[in-house]
Amino acid sequence: MSGFLSMPHLPPVENTWAAPAISTAVAIVLVVVVTVVVRSARDSTRTPDGFLLADRKVPAAQNTLAHLGAFIMYSTVIIMVGHIALNGFDAILMVTAFTIGSVIGVLIYAGPMRNVGGHTIGDLFVLRARERPARIASAVITLTTYTMFMVSMLAAVGQVAIRMFDTGSEPNMLLGGLVVVVVGLVVIAWVYMGGMLGVTRMLALKTVLMAAFVLVLTVVVLAKYKMDILGLLDDAQANAKPDARGFELLEPGRQFGEGSTPLSDQDPWVHASKLFCIAVGGMGMPWVFMRFYVATNARAARQSAGWASVIAVGFYQCLAILGLGAVAILGANNFGMRSEHRDITLPKLADELGGPWMSGIFGGLALISVAAVFAGLLINGVTSFTKDINAARGRRPEPAAELREIRRNVLVIGLLSIVVGGAMVPLFTHIFIPTVVDLGAATVLPAILYTLYWRRFNTRGLKWTVYGGMAVTVFMIVFSNGVSGDPTTAMFPDLNFKIFDIEPGLLSTPIAFLLGYIGTVTSDERNDAGFAELQVRALTGVTVPSRTSPVATGGADGQDRESQTPSAV
Repeated sequence: MSGFLSMPHLPPVENTWAAPAISTAVAIVLVVVVTVVVRSARDSTRTPDGFLLADRKVPAAQNTLAHLGAFIMYSTVIIMVGHIALNGFDAILMVTAFTIGSVIGVLIYAGPMRNVGGHTIGDLFVLRARERPARIASAVITLTTYTMFMVSMLAAVGQVAIRMFDTGSEPNMLLGGLVVVVVGLVVIAWVYMGGMLGVTRMLALKTVLMAAFVLVLTVVVLAKYKMDILGLLDDAQANAKPDARGFELLEPGRQFGEGSTPLSDQDPWVHASKLFCIAVGGMGMPWVFMRFYVATNARAARQSAGWASVIAVGFYQCLAILGLGAVAILGANNFGMRSEHRDITLPKLADELGGPWMSGIFGGLALISVAAVFAGLLINGVTSFTKDINAARGRRPEPAAELREIRRNVLVIGLLSIVVGGAMVPLFTHIFIPTVVDLGAATVLPAILYTLYWRRFNTRGLKWTVYGGMAVTVFMIVFSNGVSGDPTTAMFPDLNFKIFDIEPGLLSTPIAFLLGYIGTVTSDERNDAGFAELQVRALTGVTVPSRTSPVATGGADGQDRESQTPSAV
């Protein structure tokens, strides 16, 4: 265990691209700019709804950029470029799964979620289930995913600091931890000042800057080849890392072929499961749902998600060009040749094409980019903790008292996150991001679909769906190659008690659907009035005040049945 706790987060590498002085100067300038942007939204934080949801008045264009910004993070940009450089065709195929998730969001979630309204997914669940278990389920989903993703984002802050703000070959863990603390405190101040509107504008600005950088770098790569795509592909193929199984960079097999996963006989299901989980779990993130709630109406929510998916297609195409361009331009053995070194490929390409200034700008921009995602996570965690926990406890504070509680929660949750995230900087936390995606596929997706579209769904079905899907996912994660059995990336590389190499979501998602069905049909509880209200609200956005109606008409789950949500019909 002591060896695990002292394990460096990043493997040593000769750092020839970093420009710490320029990166620091760019980061400071961007912090000042973002602070001004956030302060411009402070007038919206005078009420609880203003602080948490920007009074549901975020324009579609701004929400589109913020929606896209939730996906443009360290792993999306830096890791995917290195991934494409190593695995070519198969890695590009995996990138397409991200856009499929956005399309699912447009078709299933966006309009109904905005029309139903509320602050968290618990506001949807209570229309079909008793309030206390519905709110607890919402809080468990949201705060679990928040914690895991928060740790990953703060680890990403440390990674950016180590790779882009230091020229040493050995990872400077002290520097990484210090930057995590500083960035964390700045993010807390941003969220405290600007609330949801400030976070939205911050994400939109970050998206514009990151997309502009990627676009400029892509144009430079294409200009270097005088728009000769075939020439670029030829050079990429010639300089590609050799594959022992004989798969070429530009043909299928490097990632999806037999033998792609170390010490495994489960290929190609391993990577097919990754495609599935990214597609169905990517939009199952609670902080992504908040982008629907802040839209002015259902049409604006659909437009935001739809345009974000369209723009994402072009963005990911640019990443594909950069990944292949890095292999072509940097030459054989000069990009990230190991999976652990994937994060050096894009910085090295930026340095090769634009020198220290390009590399320095990218370093500062990468740091602010990760910070913006952390800000979006933080306000989502605060919203769930404030709204879901209070509702589960039966507390209904006055607006002024609730606003004070929200601000206090920003400080408490933010500071606690820094402590936990900073302590885990030296550890391998890469497994948390796919785990969150798996949980989105196995808990959020079935619970939302059943809630929106199945009349019979009830409290027991919700609990079995959420907790059953979560239990199966966690069990499979513990016995996966992310924890043991993989000598290069497992949390415990010297141990091997793995059973599963596939992504858990491939199995846990259908199991969660099955558990939700069994739990529902074995309970006599019914809430037809709640389903009727949900249909009216999901289709029209209209809430008709009326009587309080019973949630259920029988069964053990019908105890404490009085609904705390007015029926619309």
